Amino acid sequence: METGAWLMVGILAGGFFVGLWYILIRGDADLDMRRGIVADGLRKPAQSSSFSSARSEFERKLIQIEAERRRRNLSGGSINLLGDATLLSQPVEEQPVMSEAPEVLDDDDDQEETEAEMLERRRLRDEEFARRDEEKERRQLEEETAALEEQQERLKKEQEEQQEKERLESEQAAEAARLAAERDAAAQSERDAEEAARQAELAAAEEQRLAEIQAAQEKDALERRKAANRALDELRARLEREGARSSDVQVSLMWNNYNDLDLHVVCPSGERIHGGNRKSSCGGELDVDANVRPDSRKPIENVVWPEGQAPAGTYQVFVHYYKKHKKRRSKDPTKFQVIANAYGDLLEYSGELNFGEEIQLVCSFNVPTMEEREEIKRQLEQQVRLAETGEVAADKILEDEETPKQMEFGELVDEIENELADDVEDDGSGVPPAPDLG
Repeated sequence: METGAWLMVGILAGGFFVGLWYILIRGDADLDMRRGIVADGLRKPAQSSSFSSARSEFERKLIQIEAERRRRNLSGGSINLLGDATLLSQPVEEQPVMSEAPEVLDDDDDQEETEAEMLERRRLRDEEFARRDEEKERRQLEEETAALEEQQERLKKEQEEQQEKERLESEQAAEAARLAAERDAAAQSERDAEEAARQAELAAAEEQRLAEIQAAQEKDALERRKAANRALDELRARLEREGARSSDVQVSLMWNNYNDLDLHVVCPSGERIHGGNRKSSCGGELDVDANVRPDSRKPIENVVWPEGQAPAGTYQVFVHYYKKHKKRRSKDPTKFQVIANAYGDLLEYSGELNFGEEIQLVCSFNVPTMEEREEIKRQLEQQVRLAETGEVAADKILEDEETPKQMEFGELVDEIENELADDVEDDGSGVPPAPDLG
C-alpha cells in the first residue's frame, strides 16, 4: 500500500477517535438518542431523515476521496490530504444530501461518470431499501390484517358458540318449564279429581244425612200422629164438655191438674193469640181458657179458625205456666200435651213445666195455601173413589199415607166409635191412663 493511502487512513482514524472523544468524553455533551437528532456539539438537526441517509452521505464522501486519489495518481500529483481531512472533520449534517461535487471535480468527466454511477447505485440501493421497507410494512400490514381477521373470526366463533349455548340453555329451560307445567297440570288434575271425589263423598254423606234427618222427622211425625190418634178420645170428651169448636186448623192444650197453663199461638202475620188477646184479625180465636180459677182437674184450652179460612203460613205454639193454684194433687212439674191440626194433619207434642219457668216453644207447623188444599182435596177424593170401587182397600190407603191426613179434623172426631171412658181417679202423678202424656 502506498504511503499516501496509509497517511489518509491514519488521518481518518484520528478524526474518528477525536470525534468519539468529543461526543463521549466532554462533560457538557447532551445526548438525545431520538432518530434524526445529533449530540450537543452538533447543534443543528441532521439533514438526512434517517441513519441510512447519513450512511449514504458518508459513503459518497469516501467515493469522492477515492476518486480524487485516483485522479492524482493519474496526473502524477499528490492528494490534498489536508483538504480532505478538513472535509471529513466537518459534521455530516452540515453537508447537504445532494451537495454538488467540488470545483476540482467539475472538469473531470471520469469523476462525474463515477459519481453518477455512485449516485445511481445509491438511488437503486435507496429504492431497494424503500422497497424492502415497503415490503416489510406490507407484510406487517398483512400480518396485522390476518391477525385482525383471525381475531374477528375467533370472536365471531366465540359469539356463535355463546349464541348456541344460550339457545341450548333456552331450549333446556323451555323444556324444563314445559315438563314442570305438565307435572303441575297432572298434579292439579289429580288434586281436582281428589277434590271432586271428596265433594262427591261429602254430597253423598250430606244427602244420606238429610235422608236420615227426613226419615227421623217422618218417623217422629208418624209417632206424633199415632199419639194424636190415641189422644182423640180424651180430646173429644174435653172439647164437648167445654163446648169448644173444631176445624181444619186447630190447636188444643191438655193437662191434668188444677194449675193454670196458658196456650199462646203466633199467627203467620206475627199476631199472638192468648188469654189477653183471645181473637186475632186473621180469624183465630181462643174459645176456651181453662183454670183461671182452679175449676178442673182435666182442663183444655183451644184455639180454632173458621173452616177453610186459616191463612197459609207458619204457626208457632207456646205454653206458659201462668199460675200455680194451691190445691191438692197439683204437684210440679206439670206435664202437658199439645195436639195441632194443620189442615187434617194431626200431630201430638208433649212436655212439662215448673212454675216460674219461661214460656216454652212447643212446636211449629205449616198450613198449606188454598191451591195446595185443593190438590190435597182432589187426592183425597181420588182415594175415596178408589176405595169405593174396590181397586184399593181403605186400609191400604191409610198404610200408604201413614197419616190421617185424608180426613179433616172434625171428620176424624166424628168417626171415633169409642165412648168416653169412665173418669179415673188421679193418682197424683199428673198423668191419666188416657191420653198418655208421659
